[in-house]
Amino acid sequence: MSRRVLRILVMGSLLALFASLATAQDKLTRIRIAYPSGGICCLALYGAIQWKIFEEHGLQVDMIQIRSQVGNMAMMAGEIQYFNGVGPASVSATLRGMQSRGVWFASDQLIYSLTARPEFQNLRDLRGKKIGVTGLGGTSHVALQIALEASGENPKNFVYVVLGAAQMLPALETGTVEAAMFSPPFDFYAKKKKFRDVLDVGSKVKMPLGGLTTMVSTMRNRPDEVRRVVRSLQLAKQEVLRSKEKATAVILKFLQVDKEAAEDTYEALKKTVSGSGVPTREGMDLIMKSLHAAGQFTDRKVAFEEIADDRIAREVAKELGYRVP
Repeated sequence: MSRRVLRILVMGSLLALFASLATAQDKLTRIRIAYPSGGICCLALYGAIQWKIFEEHGLQVDMIQIRSQVGNMAMMAGEIQYFNGVGPASVSATLRGMQSRGVWFASDQLIYSLTARPEFQNLRDLRGKKIGVTGLGGTSHVALQIALEASGENPKNFVYVVLGAAQMLPALETGTVEAAMFSPPFDFYAKKKKFRDVLDVGSKVKMPLGGLTTMVSTMRNRPDEVRRVVRSLQLAKQEVLRSKEKATAVILKFLQVDKEAAEDTYEALKKTVSGSGVPTREGMDLIMKSLHAAGQFTDRKVAFEEIADDRIAREVAKELGYRVP
């Protein structure tokens, strides 16, 4: 066989391969999933992308980082299809008229701590001082308010400053804020710099962290797509628990931390990321209690079905072998 014929055959094979790849890519359903901040609440999302679990389920996912309030408006406008979170901000938006529901839980427990500059010994010292949170009305803000009340403090005695998760530590170092809310991996670096934990918020507030919220219309019009998204996230969560090596690699890539911080983050994560992913009445009740404690919707008795829909997550859990009632 001449070299010229061989080159033609090789080129033909490559063109056929590229064409098949392009066709496969065209068949993927493209969706947008927003997430509020870079942190462990979104690890299943990162994993499902990194390990191509979404692609295996026929999905091409674009991640968009925006704050909860902006994400709610974007989802109502159809700019995004899903929000990676179920918490006070998403539930509050639903109760204010947004036709959305929490459809999947990422974890069963918060991992937050309030960390202050070394000169502040306790909560009393922080009265009237600035505290960094990732969003007003979001999980970290509402959880902090509840934890402050549980510790005998009036949340109104503190000033809240909205910052991105990656901005918290620099703001604390420069004195832009006197304290800040941290979750892994950022709490690891705060401790290394000798900043002081003054309140274990996670121990004071029991509510889910992370999850998935989508519009009722999406569930009604594209139930198979929602099922594939939920299944992908749940499989990624399983893989996180199964493989420390793979999970640590995802933490390193997406959270851009060093290996020591990634391993510390994984150990903290293992304690909270569990369960079938099915939204629970207890979990949603805890979110409602957090909103009530923050003075919101205190005159409303809210049914589970008004703010969550567990049907698809329940179906997925059964398919994956979980025991669900």
